[in-house]
This record gives sequence, structure tokens and C-alpha cells, in this order.
Amino acid sequence: MEIILDRVDQKQSKTLLTQSNDPGCAFLENLTGPSRGTVLWLSKEKLTASVDPDRMLRLDADLAPDSTIASLTWTDGSYVLQAAEGRQVWVNGRAVESARLSHLDMVEFGQDGPMSRFRLCDHTFPSHWSVDDIIGDVVAYARTSRKPLLPRLSNAVLQGGQRLVLQSTVFFRVSVVVVLVLLGFLGALLYQNDRRFEDRLKRETLRIAAVDAALAQAQKEALTPADLATLRQELELQVISNADRLERLEQRSNAPARVIRESARSVAFVQGAFALRHNESGRLLRHVVDAQGNPMRTPFGQPWIDPDGTGAIVEFQFTGTGFLIGAGDTIVTNRHIVRPWTVGARAQSFRESGLEPEILKLIAYLPGWASALDISQNRVSETSDLAVFDIRDPPHDRTGLMFADAPSSAGDEVLVMGFPAGLRALLAQAGPAFLAEMEESRNGVAQFWDVARHLSERDLIWPLASRGIVAQANEETVAYDAETTVGGSGGPVLDLEGRVVAITAAILPEFGGSNIGVPVAQLRLLLEPQNTQ
Repeated sequence: MEIILDRVDQKQSKTLLTQSNDPGCAFLENLTGPSRGTVLWLSKEKLTASVDPDRMLRLDADLAPDSTIASLTWTDGSYVLQAAEGRQVWVNGRAVESARLSHLDMVEFGQDGPMSRFRLCDHTFPSHWSVDDIIGDVVAYARTSRKPLLPRLSNAVLQGGQRLVLQSTVFFRVSVVVVLVLLGFLGALLYQNDRRFEDRLKRETLRIAAVDAALAQAQKEALTPADLATLRQELELQVISNADRLERLEQRSNAPARVIRESARSVAFVQGAFALRHNESGRLLRHVVDAQGNPMRTPFGQPWIDPDGTGAIVEFQFTGTGFLIGAGDTIVTNRHIVRPWTVGARAQSFRESGLEPEILKLIAYLPGWASALDISQNRVSETSDLAVFDIRDPPHDRTGLMFADAPSSAGDEVLVMGFPAGLRALLAQAGPAFLAEMEESRNGVAQFWDVARHLSERDLIWPLASRGIVAQANEETVAYDAETTVGGSGGPVLDLEGRVVAITAAILPEFGGSNIGVPVAQLRLLLEPQNTQ
């Protein structure tokens, strides 16, 4: 009688063994060939092993005589294997004619036949296999099989994997599942950490880029000893003072000197600085300093700044122009002057890098007034480039500029006043003697505040004026060709009666020096009582 059992049919195998009265107490576990994964129970004292044309191992099957490959005889507690005449059988990788089989022997039936493991047992088929047994079978197969190395290894790995999944103990499988779940959980944690690290790295990169751009802009306003020396050399070659400029303007265009002289005292030089607050920590960015208190730099040569720095707060300095209106207690300028971080994409870069700009200091100087004016925000327009500031202690000797009654038209002549090029232009007007004095007494970026103060004390802060023609005007903008440059934004655009028709807001150098101003009608709307912020 031939009994072929699939490994998964454990209950049936136990039932068959319990009902059997045969003396056999062994089975062949097929490891290769079409019958791989099945069991042949050796349930008689004498058995004939055959291999059919499909390479299936059979016991006592009614097959052709030439398919018989060996006989198995139960003797003294095990089976003796006898190879049929002219047939080859291998036990543990060694060709034999006769061999007494021992527990766990590997038997290969013929050149093309299957490989089986011989097992002695106690008339029960194990419900599960230990990991050691499965790995032992795989290793035994890999060692005794006569197949080429790569097919042998691939078969060993495939068999081992299938048996570990289907035939190992419940405890082992549960343990594997738990380990896989833990590995998955750890993998998810690592993935989340990687994402957070990438996000943080991205924010830090954006922060560095944004801060670098702001520092570059601030450095344009900063004055170094080399800048002072260069300015002094330029002045030694050719200096155009404010008086010379006014004289040339009058000679060339016959512009009323009265308008320029009377309006100049109401045009303010605006000077300020902002800092960046780190949203997560709530601290302002500061310079990182060494043990001696010297600012440190990154490997890329940029100042090293960090919310945890212990050095000075990082200042981003700026200048611009404004002018008095009304009773002389209010200054008008551009929104982008007092919120310089809104220019370009810097505001978005700051937000994405977790930084929030805030004004540290904002002051203004008036011609003929020695001390700085402390100003505070009153109203800022969100629709036009305008801002209005109150003067905490206004000067008592002057009033603001008047507004034009009618809007500008194409072809109108206008005068533009302001402080283009900021401190550099003021120093150029101050003359070589003042520059030499500053070189001796001051140096570095700290001069940004000191230079303006000394210029004001010497009555050397006076605006520049230029004349132009209105090219186009509408409710939103006024375009004109009067000369100005960066730093002149926020200055008044005056008609020939000295009344404000627009506020300089943008420079278009690519169009032959054309500039754009905000019509004074927009300022009137901002000053209406309901337009408060």
C-alpha cells in the first residue's frame, strides 16, 4: 500500500497512522521534483521504490519493471536500502548499492529522480517543524545535491522560505510577524524622522538664503573704511555739491529755486533696521561669537547667525526718503521702505524658513534739524505703496508739504526730491574733510547710525532734486523721467508750484531712467479716518 500525504494534512496523517498495524516507523520527505512538499510513509516491512516518467517517487506502484530503482526492507528498527541492478542511488551525496538508512539521511533516487530525507518517527507526523529542522534540511540539500551551484542554492532558499512560512511553529511565525511589524513601525519612524529632517534642512536652507539676501542688501547700506577712502578719492577728483546741483538745475531748466529751497526742509532722510525672530524659539537671530567675543563665520564665509547665538542681534539696515505733511507732525513714505522685507520674494523665504521680520529701529532726519526724529507707524496701505508715520516729538519750525488739487497729466513738468544712494550720496556731498574725519574716528558697519547723526549735527543732510516730464498718469500710477535711484523712494514728486502730485515708488532703469510714483489721490484715501489699520 502506498501512502502519499501533503504536509498540510496533519490530522489525516495522524489518523492513518493510528489505524495502521504495519510495522514501519519511518517516512520519506520529498524535497525536490514534482512531489516536493509531500510525504511517503514507509508502512510495510518490504517496499519497492520506483520513479514514474513524471519523476514522481512511488512506493509499491504498479509501474513498468524498468522504473524500479531500489527496494526498502525493515530490519532492526530501520530500513535497509538496496539499489536495483543497473540503477544508481545516492545516500548523503555518495553513490551506494546498499545502505542502512539512519534518521535524517538524504536519499537521491536516480540521476533524474527526486531527493528525499529519510526520517524515523513514532508513528506520528509532526504538526510543525522547528526552525532548526527546516534549516538543517536546507543545508543538507545544499550540501548533498548534485545540481549546479546556482540552481542548488536557489532551490534551497525557495524550499527554506516556503517551509518557514507554512511549516514552522506558531510561536515562530507569530514572532516573525511581530518582528516584521516592529521593523515596519521602526521604518515608519525613520521615514518620518527623515521627512522632518528634510523639512528642517529645507527650512534652514531657505533661512540661510533669505538671510544672506537680506545681509547683502544691508551691506550695501553699511560703510567700511574702504568705502570712505573710495568716496574721498572720488571727491578729490570731482565733487558736485548740493549747491552746485541746485545752481546747475536752475541754469539748465529755469526751475523755480524757491520751490526747491522751501520744499527741501520738509523732505526727510529715513533710516531704519529690522531683525528676524525665530518662530519656533521666539528669539531674535544673533551672531555666534567665539570665546573672545569675535563674530564667527560659516565655512562659506557668511556670518554665522543663530537664535541661540550670544553675540549682537543681526540688524538688516535700510534707508529711504519721506516728507512732512499737514502740521509737520506726520511723515509719508513708501510701504516698502519701512517694510523692506516685502521687496521681491524675501517675505515668502522668511516665512518658509520659520522667521518673522520685525522693526528694531526707525528714525528720520530733517534738513536743518540736528537730532533724529523718532517715528511710529500710523497707517500702512495694503493696496498702494504708501505708509504714514507719526513723529513723537515733531519739530516746531516747519510745516508739511501741500497736496496738488488736480491730478498730473502727460507733459506736466515735475520736480523730484529725495535721498538717492542713501548715506553714500550724503557723504559725497559732505566733502573730503568730513570723510577724512570719519576715517580717523569711525570704522566698520557701526557707522551706519553714527554717520547719519554726525551729518545731521553738521547740517549736511539735504535732499537732491531733479526735474522731469510726466509721461503717463492714471488713478494708480504716475510715470515720469526725473532722475533718481535707490534710496529716493518715498520722496515727493512736486509740480512747479511746490505741491505734491505723487510719491516716488519704483525705478525703471531699463526704460531710460523712467520712474513710477503713487498719485497723491491714493494718499488722500489712506488719510481718510476710516482707513486705519
